[in-house]
Amino acid sequence: MKIAAHRGTRLHAPENSRLAFLSAYVAGADVLELDLQLTKDGHLVLSHDGTTDRVTGQPGRIIDLTLAELGEMDWSETFKPRDSPNFTFFTDPKRKLAPLTFPVLLDWLPDDVELLVELKHDSSEQTGRRDEFVQKAVAALQSFGVEHRTVLYSKDPDVLKQVRVLAPGLRLAAFDYAKTPDEQLALLKTTKADGLVTQIENVVDAAGVLTAFGKKLEAYCKTQKLAVGAVLYPGRKPGIFTETEYRVLSKLPFVWSISTDSVPDVQHLWRRGVRIVDTPFAGETVNREQFALGYAKANGFGLVYQKDGIHLDIASYPAFPTPPTDPLDIRLSAIENKLTYTVKDWPYYSGGGVGVVNGIRGDFSAETTYTVERVGQATTLEMAVLNVDPGAHVGKRPTSFRDKDSFYDPHGAPPYVGVEHDEDDGFRINWNLGSEYDNNQYGRPVGDGATPRGARLRLDRRGPFFAAYYRNAIDNQGNAIGPHDWVCVGVTRNDSLNPVVYLRCVAKRWRQEDPANPSEFMPILPNRFTFTQLTVNRFISSNQ
Repeated sequence: MKIAAHRGTRLHAPENSRLAFLSAYVAGADVLELDLQLTKDGHLVLSHDGTTDRVTGQPGRIIDLTLAELGEMDWSETFKPRDSPNFTFFTDPKRKLAPLTFPVLLDWLPDDVELLVELKHDSSEQTGRRDEFVQKAVAALQSFGVEHRTVLYSKDPDVLKQVRVLAPGLRLAAFDYAKTPDEQLALLKTTKADGLVTQIENVVDAAGVLTAFGKKLEAYCKTQKLAVGAVLYPGRKPGIFTETEYRVLSKLPFVWSISTDSVPDVQHLWRRGVRIVDTPFAGETVNREQFALGYAKANGFGLVYQKDGIHLDIASYPAFPTPPTDPLDIRLSAIENKLTYTVKDWPYYSGGGVGVVNGIRGDFSAETTYTVERVGQATTLEMAVLNVDPGAHVGKRPTSFRDKDSFYDPHGAPPYVGVEHDEDDGFRINWNLGSEYDNNQYGRPVGDGATPRGARLRLDRRGPFFAAYYRNAIDNQGNAIGPHDWVCVGVTRNDSLNPVVYLRCVAKRWRQEDPANPSEFMPILPNRFTFTQLTVNRFISSNQ
């Protein structure tokens, strides 16, 4: 039995978005369930609704709007994590989430995930464009060579008929929630489909016992030797199957898949893992067998130590000297500035943190809790994995270049992938595919970055794919400000990371030009970053 992500992990990211789909895959989904609609100018976009109202907050019918017009709307506008009614995905009004097109998703798809695609009746019934809709959907599947791992369904039976003609090998499923269970079974028989999309509750009761309809469906799937069988969705909201439903249905050969709105909520049912790190960093003694402390730069302004958490204290930096006026002093100042850039050891740049000595093999999920005294431009903190190990533990304030290591520099020692609280802009994923610092790449900041003085960060890996999350932000008084559930802030693919990677929790401060006067710098303020409650679960197998 396969686990299908219903519109992606839609409780943790805007539904039918790249974030939702790839984070669902990273969390362990076997199947991505998605909905296709046709735009006025003939593009295939992912949307469950035929209208834009519910997701974007703006009225409109997708079939009547061009892709450019849809792109003017924010497809994250109404996304709210559980118990977080005040959450805003993008706090910057200039940022918008564009609708995802089918070819873009297909280009990003992992090679080992299947697709459950609904061709929405909004784009076929009473539009006069059924032929165009079906032809473009089938052509997209064929052009990317994924038709062999796709199950297609539609409430419009004429869509299924056309697909049978265009692509006889495509697996099809019958579907119509408006019909009674017995009417759905009759529809399966008349359409000669390969399976039936129906609700879990139609097949098993709350105790996990097959219903009368469930027995009929099981018998028909078995006698007809259907290529798909039962494709099941929870009928309740949120759409998350129970452990009882999973245990019962996973043993029934006629059940092809069950869907969930949150893969992270249920992944423990089929992903076996071992917790290889679990520590609050209690006390003042560093466990040198597991962890090492270190510095990003060799100056005396930063101090990293353990005291019921890993702390990075960064002292005040003296004001910059008055710019010289003498021609010779100006030349010498320019040479001195170039030398500091050459050795990359700026005195105003301080950072460091903790590294996990033992590598993490394969797929994993890592979490840490942090606090920070001040947020603002020119400060950041990060949990990331990279190819190099932490190197030698440095238990004292750095005094020479031998005491620094780019492993402890946020965004340093590429290649890497991380999750970060980005200055005061928000939370995001960051990554580097090569070896040059200038090749660093960053996702768009999500959520409020100015108010939180702490949160919990999470980074997941599955093969070369990564997903970054945050939750449980607090203000400077320690009050919970949300979101109160995981929010995916970015996904990426990084094939340059080794099968074994090393984790760091690090922070830094640097200088930044004053936006109001670029010839001067903003004050370089003292700060304290603290990391606690670090856990790493390594997934070792699947028991599906």
